[in-house]
Amino acid sequence: MCQLSKGAAVFTVMFLGLLVSTAAFAQSPLNATDIAIANQVTVNQCSAGEPVALNGTLHVQYSVSTDPSSGANLFSISASNNLSGVGQTSGAQYAAADSGDYTVSSTQSSAEATVELKADMVPQGAGTAMSLTQQLHITVDTAGDLTVQVLGNTTSCGS
Repeated sequence: MCQLSKGAAVFTVMFLGLLVSTAAFAQSPLNATDIAIANQVTVNQCSAGEPVALNGTLHVQYSVSTDPSSGANLFSISASNNLSGVGQTSGAQYAAADSGDYTVSSTQSSAEATVELKADMVPQGAGTAMSLTQQLHITVDTAGDLTVQVLGNTTSCGS
């Protein structure tokens, strides 16, 4: 009978430890979403305004923690893209992949941010390199909700 009590006690301690670990993890989840970019058009400002169709993926993830000094929610957001582009007149091929990190502090349980994600658009063959800027509107909250909207794509010459 003593043996059974020890076994039950060990199980209870292990189970409570699992609950505590799960609760600690739940306070700072890593939430993510992938957004398909399909034929979003930007204009190549380096080649007489040629439209360039963008395709690929935008990946956004975030976690939330609490600022120990202010008690505010700190939302750590990371965005990355992996895109290809095709000039609609010239057929020029481009590739772009980059990432950016952003932090938003809020005393509320949610936060919104409009950020710029920049990436070099590298020509795959002949063509002029350019920089792509994607304007993103991101909304996050402490419950794990994440929404992302691409507000626009612009280019500038050079990389």
